Amino acid sequence: MSFISQQLELYTHRFVRWTGSTSGFFIALLSVLIWLVAGEFCSFSEAWRGGLSIYIATITYLMVFLIQRNQNKELSILHVKLNELISVTKLADNRLINVEELTEEEISVVQDIHRKIGIAD
Repeated sequence: MSFISQQLELYTHRFVRWTGSTSGFFIALLSVLIWLVAGEFCSFSEAWRGGLSIYIATITYLMVFLIQRNQNKELSILHVKLNELISVTKLADNRLINVEELTEEEISVVQDIHRKIGIAD
């Protein structure tokens, strides 16, 4: 893993944990209150609204990518853990290992098979 990738991994993990915390919420709330006070001093001018729009859009844009990166990592970890459980369970259907790589149509077929198994029990 490259240095940049390692640093982004570390930053993403810390940032996502922080933004989901109470302090992250209060910092976001404080920033909104600061913008409202600044708007009062600027008489809520067009320039102030434009600045606010750019600020919100930038933060939102970056947050979406950081959160998605973190979700991808967590989902990969979950898949590995599930694959391990399937592989060590004697009666498990080993065809379900790496089922996340199937197409939607193939997944529907697997779901139908398991629905029929559930009805037969």
